[in-house]
Amino acid sequence: MKTTRPRLVWIVLAIALILGALWQFVPLSDASARLDSLPAVSEGVQTQNVDLDPSEVEIFSRARVVKRIASVGGQAVMMTAIDGTGDRHAIHDPRFCFQGAGWRILSQTPIALNKGDASLVKLEKDGKTTEAVYWFTDGARQFSSPTTYWTTTTLRRLTFGKSGSEPILVILAAPDGATINWQQLLKTWGPLKNL
Repeated sequence: MKTTRPRLVWIVLAIALILGALWQFVPLSDASARLDSLPAVSEGVQTQNVDLDPSEVEIFSRARVVKRIASVGGQAVMMTAIDGTGDRHAIHDPRFCFQGAGWRILSQTPIALNKGDASLVKLEKDGKTTEAVYWFTDGARQFSSPTTYWTTTTLRRLTFGKSGSEPILVILAAPDGATINWQQLLKTWGPLKNL
């Protein structure tokens, strides 16, 4: 019994090392095609690309990011979509980003999407309020759980991409003080919710 346990540990360690080495040489397909499919202009929607600020460039250096200011049915929002295939650690729980930027989370409410759900977060900082909506999408489903994201990407790496597509993180942020009709915005911006 005592000799079996150390042997099992060495076997598990050897398997982990072999898989770790293989993962370096097997590139996974990314979500670029899905990000590229998001039109700059569609019915009721006008967008304009926005450059990443220096801190974002550093954080997302190996991730693919699309950042746009959008006018959707007369409502203005900032859209950020992140494909973490090249750097899974570039994507984390959006609530940590909000809190790290000094925002306090007042409430969090689920919003139904056509393939799952998103999360509406109300935020406050220095007497100003704002809202943001975020979700992850792998093309087949949408979810707001960071744990589901981590599980999905880990399974994808363990199966060398055979378990499905890479999830993209989508964040929509309202201007400070603006109240957005999120259901109407998402209904109008069909291509975004179909990523």
